[in-house]
Amino acid sequence: MNKKILIIDDNNEFRRLTKTILMSKYEVETAINGIEAFTLLQSGYMPDLIVTDLMMPGMGGKGFVEQLKSSGVFQHIPVIVLSSIDKSDEKIQLLQLGASDYLEKPYNPSELLIRIENIFKFRV
Repeated sequence: MNKKILIIDDNNEFRRLTKTILMSKYEVETAINGIEAFTLLQSGYMPDLIVTDLMMPGMGGKGFVEQLKSSGVFQHIPVIVLSSIDKSDEKIQLLQLGASDYLEKPYNPSELLIRIENIFKFRV
């Protein structure tokens, strides 16, 4: 059975591009912001990994990671943050909140796939 990945991004192009890249290896579901993602999670959808954008209306990536990692039910799900924000302090803060990785947009598709594979391979 393929691993399941949830992509959260309000930008249609990035969401579709990321979904297309990941569909060859994984079952992919999408959401347009953190609110929609939590609705999916609370309805029973349990991904093996989440890829989220940082800047989104409603609930952005930072708020989503904070809420996810403070929940008892979903805190184990690894999260990769994708963002066009290239600020070291922002990356550090997200990693401290519990994000597994941070990748800048535009990203290299091969690099994203390798980072996902490494998370799955080395996850305890």
